[in-house]
Amino acid sequence: MAADAKKKILVADDDPEVRSLVTDVLTELGYEVVVVEDGAALYRTAPAMKPDLILSDLDMPGLSGGTAQALLRTNPETRGIPIIFMTGQTRDRQAHLVEFRPDTRILYKPLNLKELAIAVEEELNPF
Repeated sequence: MAADAKKKILVADDDPEVRSLVTDVLTELGYEVVVVEDGAALYRTAPAMKPDLILSDLDMPGLSGGTAQALLRTNPETRGIPIIFMTGQTRDRQAHLVEFRPDTRILYKPLNLKELAIAVEEELNPF
């Protein structure tokens, strides 16, 4: 299931346990993983890194994942990068955190690691 060319994934989450878990899973699957702790770092890092995929917590202190997504969508260098959101919020609460595009993928915490692996694979290899 792992990528042949070491695809790059940028992970943004303010919870160190989630960052560690996601990093371990994605590294095991053969991906190159870069981790940041908040939406501001996500917004600063993505244009330089040009990841193949972003995994972002929705609700982070300061710049939320939804706000970071909106800002990344305004930049031609980052607008096409797929983003998978992760959240511990209820569906009602998370609807207020970000305006979703119809194709937005959301994983709910606690994360199901099989769902995480499948979601990442589907986003990186859609056909």
